[in-house]
Amino acid sequence: MALQKKNTSEKKDKDWFMFAMGLSHHLFSDYVSLKLMFQMETLSFAQTNLVGMVEVVEKSFKLFLAMHEKVEKSLSHYSTEYGHNLEKLRGKASEFNTIFEDEDIKQFTKPFGDKRGSLYQHLRYGSEKTIKGFKTNLGVLMPIVEKIFFNCVLRLDEQDKKMVNNSSLLRFLIVNNKFHQSNNRNILIQAVMNNNPYFTEYAEYSWDIENEHKRIQEAIKRQKANKSVN
Repeated sequence: MALQKKNTSEKKDKDWFMFAMGLSHHLFSDYVSLKLMFQMETLSFAQTNLVGMVEVVEKSFKLFLAMHEKVEKSLSHYSTEYGHNLEKLRGKASEFNTIFEDEDIKQFTKPFGDKRGSLYQHLRYGSEKTIKGFKTNLGVLMPIVEKIFFNCVLRLDEQDKKMVNNSSLLRFLIVNNKFHQSNNRNILIQAVMNNNPYFTEYAEYSWDIENEHKRIQEAIKRQKANKSVN
């Protein structure tokens, strides 16, 4: 069986936690795959890389806002309120972190200032009724994408920050957790590290979480050992 879906008997929304956790798993996978494709084939995969950049930015902002706003019906809220409007997402995110007011980020999001995402559709399909064309420089865009991504996943309250990054693909790759399920871990890490000013900070935080897990596991083992002696 190639693919099977499971329908619900009724439409069900997602609260902020379920929305954010599901979104974060897709976001980290999208980010790592974008970095790999960008390093391996910047121009050959130019169209795909550009769409991937937009995907990462949109999901980053929505995750960031979900963790700050904690809206009960988040799935409906971020779909109906924002759609693919990156500029509106950026504006709301800047209320929680002024770095999103930086001019380079504004230049990225401004062309995506409509809910329907006309430019986004043009990038995905190669044509759109209201868009004649576009021009860009992928080398200029990638640092902006990473700036948005890492500020969205790292600039959170500590509990929320740990929640988002604890089970991230990127953290699993860095600490070599078996859940990364990669056949090319070193290649992926090298791709993420490439021209990435945020990598060291993220790697250190990943190991902080990992070492905390190890301390807890060791404490549990000692507790069990003491009980068996008594």
